[in-house]
Amino acid sequence: MNEVIDFNHMRIGKKGGGKHWTKKEVENREAAAKKFERKKKRKLKVPDWLTDEARKVWRKTVKDMEEFDVLDKVDEDVLGTYCDAVAKYQYANTLIEEHGYTEVNAQGNSVVSAHVKLAQGYSRIILAYSNKLGLNADARARLAKKIADGEGDPNEDLFD
Repeated sequence: MNEVIDFNHMRIGKKGGGKHWTKKEVENREAAAKKFERKKKRKLKVPDWLTDEARKVWRKTVKDMEEFDVLDKVDEDVLGTYCDAVAKYQYANTLIEEHGYTEVNAQGNSVVSAHVKLAQGYSRIILAYSNKLGLNADARARLAKKIADGEGDPNEDLFD
């Protein structure tokens, strides 16, 4: 059974996974999932430009994702950007803890802190990159579905 996608819910001719699956659909999905299996393992190299905190995120992410074989050598810079965003998000949250969620502006009004806005921006980057890199189950399932449905290269939209 493929570690990336669980096909047990795809029962041919019966309701499962929200629709009636044909034998061909199940076979296509299984074949698409097999494309995520590496023929030759290539070790990812941490980009030189990552900070120490981002490198910690890199090591954890690569270790956590290792068994899925979703990440590839060509993903290094994209994964590096994700790790950099996570590290900066974590730092922004420490600033929020130190300085609070609000601040007083020049007019004397209480407004959302710049640190909160910074954290929100990095959280959007993190979510976008984690979806593109297959760092969550939903993203991996979508990638397998795209391949099964004949939609071409699952990574073609990485650089929108």
